[in-house]
Amino acid sequence: MIKKNLILIFIAAAFMSGGCAPTPMYYWGNYSNTLYHFRKDANDESRDKHMAELEAIIDGSSEHSKRVPPGVCCELGYMYAKKGNNTKSMELFALEKTNYPESTHFVDRLVDSIKSVEDNGKKPVDVEIEAKKIGS
Repeated sequence: MIKKNLILIFIAAAFMSGGCAPTPMYYWGNYSNTLYHFRKDANDESRDKHMAELEAIIDGSSEHSKRVPPGVCCELGYMYAKKGNNTKSMELFALEKTNYPESTHFVDRLVDSIKSVEDNGKKPVDVEIEAKKIGS
């Protein structure tokens, strides 16, 4: 009798714990897939698809009642800076700092680097070199 009760309790506990799976905090969309293709074939088409996915993640996060993942706004802003659209990149960097205040120091250094590149008249491609210096 005790063994049957223990088995029933175990089965009931297993069923009840099955519905306790954690829900994701962030909306990632198709990030992994587009990033993989962008890294594998670094061309304009794959970059544009990845940028479109990053935009979709930012826009779709509120629709899914989830937060924008950390770094997504910064990554998209960096990609816009490489394309020469510094206005859009600065907006995205500000959004990253708003969403994740702990990123302020890194984002500020990145913004300063982009501004110095802009002031020195370097090409947008040179931003990548400047950003790598920041990360080290």
